[in-house]
Amino acid sequence: MAISGNNYELLTASMLECGSLVIPDMLLKFYTRLGLTELEMMVLIHLFHWRQVEQERFPAPEKLRQYMSVDEEEIKNLIASLIEKKLLAVEPYYNQVLGRWQNTFSFAPLWTKLTRIALGDYNLAITPEKEAAPTAVKYGELYRTFEKEFGRPLSPLESEQLREWCQDDRLSVELLQEALRRAVLRGALNFRYIDSILRDWLRHNIRTVAQAIDHDEQKNKRKIRRIKTENPAGTRDKYRELYRLNPEG
Repeated sequence: MAISGNNYELLTASMLECGSLVIPDMLLKFYTRLGLTELEMMVLIHLFHWRQVEQERFPAPEKLRQYMSVDEEEIKNLIASLIEKKLLAVEPYYNQVLGRWQNTFSFAPLWTKLTRIALGDYNLAITPEKEAAPTAVKYGELYRTFEKEFGRPLSPLESEQLREWCQDDRLSVELLQEALRRAVLRGALNFRYIDSILRDWLRHNIRTVAQAIDHDEQKNKRKIRRIKTENPAGTRDKYRELYRLNPEG
């Protein structure tokens, strides 16, 4: 039966009034730089849905499964992966309506890292001349950035190491900042770890942050294939330990 024009407009209006979902534009722009896969991103979107539309803070995997093409075990793995990457957290909160403590998914770690990326891009965008700056200016800027992240003055050896990186034409400002950012996010804030990142990028002829991200994705795919080959039965439960169930469940 054909839908008349008026009925079509009413149906459309009804669908739109059922509820809307807010997804930050910055997240859509930068989710790959956060190390998110498409499936992990989709899990986040569904968690946003349950929080914003359904008013549920800790939806079980079977609820997300209703609207996804993967099974519950894979959803558990994806959620645990988000927790492992420190983009999602499980925290307690007191439900005043029920009068008891419950778990909630917290997006605070995601917003913190997303803001760092956005602010970094903004600072580069408003001062494009930085790319063409002399080595001395480039060194001074990075020196202050490193001191801020380390929370202390750099030692003479660290200062010299930073100067050597700045003098290497193969290492752009963005790559040095990205290596520092990764060290901060992984809790390995030391020059040896940063140097290992940069050496790996130089060994693979990586010159941009986009290439570095693609390099990481390829390594992760090879790692997953190797795990599946070596332990096909246990692969699906890799992240099971990380996923904490609701204490009430």
